[in-house]
Amino acid sequence: MRLPLIQNALELGPPEDYFKGRSSEDICIPSNIILFSRTSSQELQRRSFDSYPHHRFVLVFNLMTTGALTVDGIQWRSEPEQGFLIFPYQFHYYSELAKPNILWLIITFELEDPVIMESFRNRLISLDTDSMAQLNEIIQDYSQQDTLRTNRRLILKSASLINQLRERLQGGPKAAIASQSTAKRASTQLINAIQSFLAINSDSLQSVSDIAEYLHMSESNLRAVFRQHFNISFGAYLKNYRAHQAILYMQNPNLSLTDIAFQLGFTTLSAFSRFFSNTIGESPRTYRKRFAQNA
Repeated sequence: MRLPLIQNALELGPPEDYFKGRSSEDICIPSNIILFSRTSSQELQRRSFDSYPHHRFVLVFNLMTTGALTVDGIQWRSEPEQGFLIFPYQFHYYSELAKPNILWLIITFELEDPVIMESFRNRLISLDTDSMAQLNEIIQDYSQQDTLRTNRRLILKSASLINQLRERLQGGPKAAIASQSTAKRASTQLINAIQSFLAINSDSLQSVSDIAEYLHMSESNLRAVFRQHFNISFGAYLKNYRAHQAILYMQNPNLSLTDIAFQLGFTTLSAFSRFFSNTIGESPRTYRKRFAQNA
């Protein structure tokens, strides 16, 4: 071990410039890391529909049980030892999980410069032996006591894993979107039909009865079937969907808050502001200002 070190050190020549060295400005350094796992298919599905749009990245690793992940209307088939990065404010949910007992590992974090993660967009991540070993070390560090030393190790190891995955994805082929030509399961058909109706009628607030009529179902049957498939109330899903649409409209600087309120079907700006504040946790004006600063 010492001999190769000496040989390599002897081969180093003098620098061309003693003040201009090597650096990298596009290194991903995650912060405010949260790590947890889901072991029940019902819990994974319910939690995804029950959560609201947020500003955090969500790195999902499928460790056990085939399933589907839908992100902004695009479905991805995930096999064990695969992962996927969900970007801030992306509407996502899980479905078609092959078994009730699962093991999906989820790492959420924040970044100062989200642009450097673009190579992850619409890419399935394959885990190799080294990646899984790194994940295991990250879990071990996260499970230890919350101290400066363990947190430093957690950040460095998480950054190492994310940057290695990013380097592997850069220049590689985009993953194929899950085929829509095969027979879809009832859950996928139901959610696609609902989202199509909401998109067509985006300029008005649609009630559960309106959607049930479109689907040729009774309101009670729609509520029951939706809860059966996704383990969440249909009302909670509608609130989540509208919040996500609001986030997308808010990112368009050409739309005023009043325009956005009317496009979402609210009759007054104050009604929209109350909905946005109660759902997202900050006012529309505050969100738009923060988004403009980070753009």
